[in-house]
Amino acid sequence: MRILLILLAITWVGSSGAATITVTTTEDTVAADGQCSLREAITAANTDAAFNGCPAGSAADEIVLDAAEYRFDIAGAGEDANASGDLDIRSSLTLRGAGADLTRIRGDREDRVFDVGGAGSEVRIEGVTIRNGAGTLGAGVLLREGSSLHMDGCLLTGNATEKGDPAGAGGGIASLGVLEVTRSTFHANDAGTGGGIWTGGAGSTVLSNLTFDSNISLASGAAISLNAAATLNNLTLSLNFSDNDFDGMGDGALEVNAPVTVSNSIIAGNVDFSIVVAGAVNNDCAVGPSGTLTSAGNNLIGVLGNACVLAAAQPGDQSGVPGSPLDPQLQPFDVYGGTVEVFLPKASSPAVEAGSSVAQGNPGACEIDDARGVPRPQGSRCDIGAAELDDLIFRGGFDPPLP
Repeated sequence: MRILLILLAITWVGSSGAATITVTTTEDTVAADGQCSLREAITAANTDAAFNGCPAGSAADEIVLDAAEYRFDIAGAGEDANASGDLDIRSSLTLRGAGADLTRIRGDREDRVFDVGGAGSEVRIEGVTIRNGAGTLGAGVLLREGSSLHMDGCLLTGNATEKGDPAGAGGGIASLGVLEVTRSTFHANDAGTGGGIWTGGAGSTVLSNLTFDSNISLASGAAISLNAAATLNNLTLSLNFSDNDFDGMGDGALEVNAPVTVSNSIIAGNVDFSIVVAGAVNNDCAVGPSGTLTSAGNNLIGVLGNACVLAAAQPGDQSGVPGSPLDPQLQPFDVYGGTVEVFLPKASSPAVEAGSSVAQGNPGACEIDDARGVPRPQGSRCDIGAAELDDLIFRGGFDPPLP
């Protein structure tokens, strides 16, 4: 009993310094009007001082957002004190929305949405949609070196680096720090490289239970461009489009230029527009000279060959070859009971019950639940990809009886 009381006391002391800041207006304001806007809440957290209608932040604060849309109205890209343009997070905090389907943070297409920095800051963003951001590096979110970011249950959509600029990187997220993204979806983001996510620098990345659909790159990595070490598990990358300027200089939904480990993931059904100019075609992945894409088992890759090379292939891996791609047999991109869209596999999909049989918590195991929070497995084994088929009738391969 004494040990329990000591642990409770430690927990209370460790958390008592944090403040909860509730955003009370959807307007993008900096004014002494008695309201607490999202921009003002972040400033209060950054400075640990009361700011207009927001209480003082303290330590690792929590900012709470209602189910609403929060639009940026204060123009001024390139400013880093959170006074205009993007929202500049410079301290450790948690930004918590009501769910990606309910809480929407909308940029002005003149600047990115979030600039996450500050030495040693640990930031968590959950339950929001981030859209309409713009910026050469990180149109939706920029994570600076020396900081860490964990995003959970989010949708990043409609974020784009400058159109036609091949140097633009990270339509959804550009990361130079320590990045973890879970149970989230990247849809219709656009960049020179890394339409959904671009990583670089000395950081590291862990991605799990993510769906990438309709993301675009002028060059490589329509969904993801990894230029720093990464671990990928239970991802679905499908219908993403690389080499969108049709010049033959671009490859793959997944670009790998660093040590990367992948497991229980679908990378299939993507398009490399290099085919238009008869260039080398790598629809699904492209591994550069400085990269390795190492299997930890149970992946489904539409086409291996050319620059799409999987090292240490395991017996549970499945793939097609040029001219005969492996069809993942996915249902349409839609909401299937969660807060973000996913590709649910059909009952006939080769992804169904083809995930790892390793006990959860061990290397190569499936995530404990899917992108919607559905427990894994639903059958005898978990499914490959971000979404677990949870219709047990159709999983069995037969339709219910007619009434």
